[in-house]
Amino acid sequence: MDIRNALKITTAALALVGSMTLAHAADLAVAPVEPAAPIPYAFSWTGFYVGANVGYGFAGDDEVGENVDGVGYATDIEKLQLSGVFGGAQVGYNYQMGEFVFGLEADIQASGVKDDFSTVEGGLLGGALVDAKSEVNWFGTVRPRLGFAWDRALIYATGGLAFGGVDYSVKSTGGIYGAGTVSMDNDDTLVGWTAGAGVEYAFTDNLTAKLEYKYVNFGSQTVNGFVVGGPLDGTKVSTKETPDFHSVLIGINYKF
Repeated sequence: MDIRNALKITTAALALVGSMTLAHAADLAVAPVEPAAPIPYAFSWTGFYVGANVGYGFAGDDEVGENVDGVGYATDIEKLQLSGVFGGAQVGYNYQMGEFVFGLEADIQASGVKDDFSTVEGGLLGGALVDAKSEVNWFGTVRPRLGFAWDRALIYATGGLAFGGVDYSVKSTGGIYGAGTVSMDNDDTLVGWTAGAGVEYAFTDNLTAKLEYKYVNFGSQTVNGFVVGGPLDGTKVSTKETPDFHSVLIGINYKF
């Protein structure tokens, strides 16, 4: 073999080796990486919030009776079944630990929750005409909340202090009072308790809406009066004021 044939063979061999090396290098090239999808962050209920609500009170159960000194106690003359619309505002703070949410909320409401009746009591009062009314003009609550969260959904229980301005009166004439009249009036701020539960959902990071049930009870208070005129003139008469009602409300909150 002469030198020229040797050079041709060597050149061809080098070209073959080079092409194989380039092909292998191409196979080793890094494949393009798809961009990673953004990782969604978990919603947190922690923070202050303010909001507004509107609701309806119903199914009050205030049994009216009259205790006449020296005569006896006329029980269950009639029932004041408080009901009506209310609306107002709330403010609160939540703190989330894992899936549990702890909070404190206060609200204040303008109220049209009320009831009245006029009836003749044919028992102990001997046919006396009894007029009664109870009006919750405003009320508020201060309550802790304990809830369980599934991301943006929250279910919770709540209960605490209830207070409100209640205008209450019972007036009776005739019957054992003859030509006399007795009036028992109390326009005062009463303090009691409330308990309930609700669900809330965060539509955005700042805007939430809730549906809530609460039972509101303003406690029991004795209201006194004295007969004016008639055969029992000056006799002390008393009644028990026990205003309460159930309620359902919808509310919207802005979370800071």
